[in-house]
Amino acid sequence: MFKKIAAISLVILFAGSCSKWYVNSMSSKKITEIKSGDAPGQVQIIRDEYTLNELSFRLEINDDRIIAADNSLKRLQVLDSSGNPELIIGSTADIDKTKYKTFNFKFGVIGTFTMDDDNLYVQNRLETRSARSYGEGANFTPSYILVFNSKGELQYTMGKTGTPELPFFYIEKLFVDSDNRLFVISRSFNSWELYRFNNRKREKYIDFSKLDFVEKEDNNTYKGRIENIRIFKSGDEILLSVAYYHDVRFKYRKLYIFSLEKNKLQREVGTFPDPKNVLFNIVDDKIIYFWNIEGKDIKFMLVNMEGNIINNIRVSFDNSSIFSKIITDEDGVIYSYHVHNDTLQVLQWE
Repeated sequence: MFKKIAAISLVILFAGSCSKWYVNSMSSKKITEIKSGDAPGQVQIIRDEYTLNELSFRLEINDDRIIAADNSLKRLQVLDSSGNPELIIGSTADIDKTKYKTFNFKFGVIGTFTMDDDNLYVQNRLETRSARSYGEGANFTPSYILVFNSKGELQYTMGKTGTPELPFFYIEKLFVDSDNRLFVISRSFNSWELYRFNNRKREKYIDFSKLDFVEKEDNNTYKGRIENIRIFKSGDEILLSVAYYHDVRFKYRKLYIFSLEKNKLQREVGTFPDPKNVLFNIVDDKIIYFWNIEGKDIKFMLVNMEGNIINNIRVSFDNSSIFSKIITDEDGVIYSYHVHNDTLQVLQWE
């Protein structure tokens, strides 16, 4: 079920040394449309006359499949590219088991999730009064990672040490590298932590609060704070985005490559003074994407590993949706999903 298929390549146009002055617009095509409801292949859109009452669902794209988590229905579904259910995990009592592959499981609050060739990794937050709203308060409740196989069967539960005794708190991202090792990026208000697991075993842990980012310029001292982390597909290096401030005023951000094997900073990629350009993703371990959101338009600045701008691309949303979100798959292909009155559209951009 989770066998890898040929990846769709995102074409990057190289515009020469003056590429930073050009912006190429991307076009979209509709992948599928998901209806609002409680039937298989649907998600529950809870809204009033004007907007969403709460965002109780989340979508990700992986291996040309759509993973849809719905905290209103207490259900996680793996859908094919046409939106047909291949696997349903969660509250499945009313679903025809002869038509759909299901596994009954009682989730708390479903957080972030990802998948590899064989497994689904799902953050399961313990349900508390704040978590029931599915809002920001729910993000900071204790949670564990559930590991399901391709049949939807629960294999084991993971905490900070691999065994489930110590829960995670805020999980920023789950990521699987090319060797099917699971990465967990966790953070608090003042620090970031990274965990790397090989099956059930934790083989790497890094507390980034021990890194001190300070730069001096003339008589001024700028203090840096990690604001984002992205992992190379190889799993051997990570990219740190560090914002430097003079008191509370933003000065610039710098990107650094950090070696997980040597447990130290390898080198600086570059300095980026515009506060609007925020680290978004790495594609093919070669191209860094920054994004700049302006209303319904999202501009991506593409930078190579030497810190040089090689292209700018724009994604423009229409104004008909009541909620939109942009996401990427494991190969960096750009997708978005858009909530309308009673449907959710999934688009691919190229």
